[in-house]
Amino acid sequence: MEWIEENKRLVKEFKLKNFSAITEKLQEIAIKADEMDHHPDFQVYGYNHIKFSLSTHTTNGVTEKDYALAKEIDNILS
Repeated sequence: MEWIEENKRLVKEFKLKNFSAITEKLQEIAIKADEMDHHPDFQVYGYNHIKFSLSTHTTNGVTEKDYALAKEIDNILS
C-alpha cells in the first residue's frame, strides 16, 4: 500500500511480525521524527498492525514535511 491523502492527512497502514517489532520500529521512528521536528500520529491495533497519519498542524494539511517523514517511515519499516 502506498501513502494516500485522506481528509487533509497522509495515511498508510503497515503489518509487522508482532507487537514487539512494532515497538522496536517506533523507537527508530521517534528518533527520526525528533530530528525532523515533525511527529506522526499513529494507531496500533491487533498485535501486528500500525496506521500512521501525517499532517502539518500549522497548515491543517499535507506538506513536504509530511512526505519527507513518510519516506523515512517507509525506510525504517521496509
